[in-house]
Amino acid sequence: MAERFHFVSSTSELHLMKMEFLELKYRLLSLLVLAESKLKSWIIKYGRRDSVELLLQNYISFIENSKFFEQYEVTYQILKETAEMYVKADGSVEEAENVMKFMNETTAQWRNLSVEVRSVRSMLEEVIANWDRYGDTVAGLQAWLEDAEKMLSQSELAKKDFFRNLPHWIQQHSAMNDAGNFLIETCDEVVSRDLKQQLLLLNGRWRELFMEVKQYARADEVDRMKREYTDCATALSDFATEAHRKLSEPLEVSFINVKLLIQDLEDIEQRIPVMDAQYKILTKTVHLVTKESSQEEAKEMFATMSGLKEQLAKVKERYSPLLYESQQLSVLLEELEKQMTLFYDSLGKISEILTVLEHEAQSSALFKQKHQELLACQESCKKAMAHVEKGSQSVQKFVTLSHVLKHFDQTKLQRKTADVHVAFQNMIKKTGDWKKHVETNSRLMKKFEESRAELEKVLRVAQEGLQEQGDPEELLRRHTEFYGQLDQRVLNAFLKACDDLTDILPEQEQAGLQEAVRKLHKQWKDLQGEAPYHLLHLKIKVEENKFLACVEECRAELARETKLVPQEGSEKMLKEHRIFFGDKGPHHLCEKRLQLIEELCLKLPGRDPVRDMPGTCQMMLKELRAAIESTYTQLVEDPDKWKDYTSRISEFSSWIAAKETQLRGIKKEAIDAANHGEVKWAVEEIRNGVTQKGETLGWLKSRLPVLIEVSSEKEAQKQGDELARVSSSFKTLTTLLSEVEKMLSNFGECVQYKENVKSSLKELISGSKEVQEQAEKILDTENLFEAQQLLLHHQQTTKRISAKKRDVQQQMAQAGQGEGLPGQVQEELRKLESTLDGLEHSRERQERRIQVTLRKWERFETNKETVVRYLFQTGSSHERFLSFSSLESLSSELEQTKEFSKRTEGIAVQAENLVKEASEIPLGPKNKQLLQQQAKSIKEQVKKLEDTLEEEYVLDSP
Repeated sequence: MAERFHFVSSTSELHLMKMEFLELKYRLLSLLVLAESKLKSWIIKYGRRDSVELLLQNYISFIENSKFFEQYEVTYQILKETAEMYVKADGSVEEAENVMKFMNETTAQWRNLSVEVRSVRSMLEEVIANWDRYGDTVAGLQAWLEDAEKMLSQSELAKKDFFRNLPHWIQQHSAMNDAGNFLIETCDEVVSRDLKQQLLLLNGRWRELFMEVKQYARADEVDRMKREYTDCATALSDFATEAHRKLSEPLEVSFINVKLLIQDLEDIEQRIPVMDAQYKILTKTVHLVTKESSQEEAKEMFATMSGLKEQLAKVKERYSPLLYESQQLSVLLEELEKQMTLFYDSLGKISEILTVLEHEAQSSALFKQKHQELLACQESCKKAMAHVEKGSQSVQKFVTLSHVLKHFDQTKLQRKTADVHVAFQNMIKKTGDWKKHVETNSRLMKKFEESRAELEKVLRVAQEGLQEQGDPEELLRRHTEFYGQLDQRVLNAFLKACDDLTDILPEQEQAGLQEAVRKLHKQWKDLQGEAPYHLLHLKIKVEENKFLACVEECRAELARETKLVPQEGSEKMLKEHRIFFGDKGPHHLCEKRLQLIEELCLKLPGRDPVRDMPGTCQMMLKELRAAIESTYTQLVEDPDKWKDYTSRISEFSSWIAAKETQLRGIKKEAIDAANHGEVKWAVEEIRNGVTQKGETLGWLKSRLPVLIEVSSEKEAQKQGDELARVSSSFKTLTTLLSEVEKMLSNFGECVQYKENVKSSLKELISGSKEVQEQAEKILDTENLFEAQQLLLHHQQTTKRISAKKRDVQQQMAQAGQGEGLPGQVQEELRKLESTLDGLEHSRERQERRIQVTLRKWERFETNKETVVRYLFQTGSSHERFLSFSSLESLSSELEQTKEFSKRTEGIAVQAENLVKEASEIPLGPKNKQLLQQQAKSIKEQVKKLEDTLEEEYVLDSP
């Protein structure tokens, strides 16, 4: 029984795997059989549209609504995984071959079957679309045939108007036949017979009608072919553009992206033959259209065709190697994705094992078992990591060495590989930390004893420090450093060691440990309560000593200043007093130290005797402030500092009064040529004196603020008013001096103004005469463009002369305002100005005459160009007038000849007008003769063309 039970228990798991594999196998086979049966029901000869619509609804319900392909794919993936597990567990080579043979056969069968099933919908939709197209075209064509047959008895004009859209009905007739032929091939015998009979009747009626009205279709045939050319060229261009985008756009390297690219490339591969066929059709269309198009339009079409051919050639050249190498890369990426999945599976198992080990650390059996599993998973993880690195290197090497995959971006792949590396390193660190954790428990007890001894030592030293005597500042420095580090250095380390040790000790041993911790913690808290007050007493003592030293320093300075005033002067001592007792002086430092002592004392308990110390310090500071204020008042009120300043300002005031009197006398006297030099020399002397005295005024202004700072407010106000008065007097003197200098300058400039105006008038008169002489040469130039350029240059020159004239008139106005201008000079200037005005009026008349002549010349050239262009166009066209191959083409050519004759009559009138205009334009003799010769030559060419057209028309008209 035991053996039988052991056999059953050992083989049950394998048997269950086999049963699961067989169940999934027959489930997959049932899906394949069902798909084949459905496919047979869909691939039939179709009936009417309603029956095809029902088949399409059945297909959508079965395939899409029930998600048949997704259902098959899920079943296949589960079967694939189950088959791998079953083959691995069974170990039989024969069974493994059978399973792999079944999987390969099923894969091949599904690949072929899925392609056929996927094509069913498009076929059904195409049949429905052809039924719709056939029904619409038949209905429209029957109605139009009824109307068209009635129109055959109407007038030619009415038939031409009715059949103007005949190309559209030709297209509709073709579409009806295409749709009907497609339905005949795909539908059952009954439906095909009905369709054939209906098509025979309609095609017979169409053939009879078309033989009578086919001549009306040619007019719109070219437009139709052009539309076909445009649509087809757009479709080819769109395909080439989209294909180039898919072949060239950057691609992040991943298995999914490469798979999608392969699908796109396979789609391009399937569409290439279709595009080639369309290109051939388009080439035939272009050859037909260019025969009826202009040379420029044909050239543009051929250029477009050349560009399309080049684009399609590039697509053909690039997609095949890219598809081949993408397929090779896809295999490498699939293997890499598989190894990454195995790696992360092993990594997850390692995390689970470490979680169990952390929670079950007391169970030695479980610890041993999980430890073995952990080692196995680590080994599996390392192997997967090696495969990932190897696969990543293979992919990167393949992409790097490839010449067609240069646009593939490996950043994402490199990032995923880097993430695997990081995860692997984190796993190594995590397992290493776990091993360290095992080793750590053995060190916790030793660490606790060491931290306890250190804490007891610190407590002992701290207690001794509270009783130590010596220099307060030195004690404060050492004790602050020592007591400030107690929390960070000792207590936290001891408490942490206690917590760590508590986690590993049994409960019966934890009570003694907690008692020892409470005892030491109480000593620590007592020390923490005493240490701040100890440090506070030391701080107060240090500040008290510094306060007394500052007070003594201030008293010594006051005694020194009082002793040196007779020797150094009050100004210097007052500056030194302000520097020493300024905002950052020692007495302010005393106040700050006193304030700090008061703040520190407020932190002491109410019964502490040191709290009364700030009162004594305040009395000492009050006495010091009174002494400082008394010394400052004595220094400010000492008058010895104003002697030099009052002497200089008195001398400066006297000089200003004397020079002001002298200038007012000069201003009242009349200035003439006799005394102009003497007065000018006197004014220059005064100007030099003003410059020198300005330096004195600057010294007074800079010296006054210095003295004000070291003097009383009353004295400062008095001297400031005096300096303001003197500054105002000096400013008045300077203004008066400037007026006198301006008066002298105006007297000297008056005569210079007269000479400048006279010289400018003569220069303008000479320039105006020269411009008039140059203007007469414009009409003797060889061509119109050169004459227009000379006229433009002439106009710019006259503008410059006019601007200069305005400047001269301003100079004359200034000269007229000058004093002492002789009447003879004024009369001479007026005559020159009158002469200049006369020249300007003559030049304006000349310019208007030239502009009128050039406009006539330009009109003549425009009319000549029109006639010459017509002669050139007609000369290239009338050569083909007699080129005809039938009676219809002969009639058409006669009509065109009539039209050319009418237009040539109008051109002959224009040529006659050219001869008249050439004789009327008032140009130079040489230019006028040239224009008349050109007009006569053109007239003779037009006459020759008229004779030719008349001869051809007479010959062809019978």
